[in-house]
Formats: sequence, structure tokens, C-alpha cells
Amino acid sequence: MFVRVPPARAFAAFVDVRDVLSWLADGAVIGKHPGGNWGLGWYADPDSDAGYNSFGTFETYEPDRRLVVGALVFSTPEGESFGPMRLTVEFEEALGGTLVSVTQEGFESSPAWDAYRDQLGPGWERMLTDLKGWLEDGRKLPGR
Repeated sequence: MFVRVPPARAFAAFVDVRDVLSWLADGAVIGKHPGGNWGLGWYADPDSDAGYNSFGTFETYEPDRRLVVGALVFSTPEGESFGPMRLTVEFEEALGGTLVSVTQEGFESSPAWDAYRDQLGPGWERMLTDLKGWLEDGRKLPGR
């Protein structure tokens, strides 16, 4: 996804809690250093405490260039858990902005994992569109 902001600004959108709460998640705990936590949460229903969460640790933390979240586990309100996985986000300076690339790997093979993986691509496409809206237009997610 190309965004019309410098790499430092795009990187901050993934690690600054205020940014993350504007475009990506309902809750976040982020330790901005190698070995720091990267935890995100989403309410399944605004009238309950049930929700989805994703938690891992920074294997690589290179400001403005790259972050890698390892031991990443995604959990559902129904008690399903997927992981461990690895999430890599890279920020490449391009004319007039930054190219943000997201790669998630470490999937197992089972019907539940297949269903998770099938939703992941469209999910990241939607989230990166939300990122672009936040960074370029200041457009927050509904309710923010």
C-alpha cells in the first residue's frame, strides 16, 4: 500500500498507541523496542467484553524501516487460537511517500486455519485502506 507520508510517519502508525487506536484496533499495548510486546484487541460486540486479540513480541524493531512481530497469536471470542505466527511490516521510501508491505506467515494446515487464512488477506487489505485514510486524510475508524 502506498501512503503519501514519510516512512517515519507510516512506521509510527503501527507502534504509537494513539495512532493504532485511530485506524487499527480498539485497544493496544505496545513496547517500542526489540522484545517489546505488540498486543491489539477488538470488541466483537460493543455491549460486551468479548472480543478478538492478537499478541506477540517484536523480534525486529527498526524505526522507519521494518518491524517483525514473532510468536504472534490471534484469539477469537469463541476460544479459538491461531499461532504462533510471524508478522513483518516493511516501510520503503518512494517518490512522494512510503510503500508499506505486510507479510504474515507461519500458518498450519487444518480447516480452521484455512478459514482464518482466507479471511486474512481481505482483512489486511481493509486495514491498509484504513491506514491510508488515517495517514492521508485523518479519517478515524467509526466511534473514534
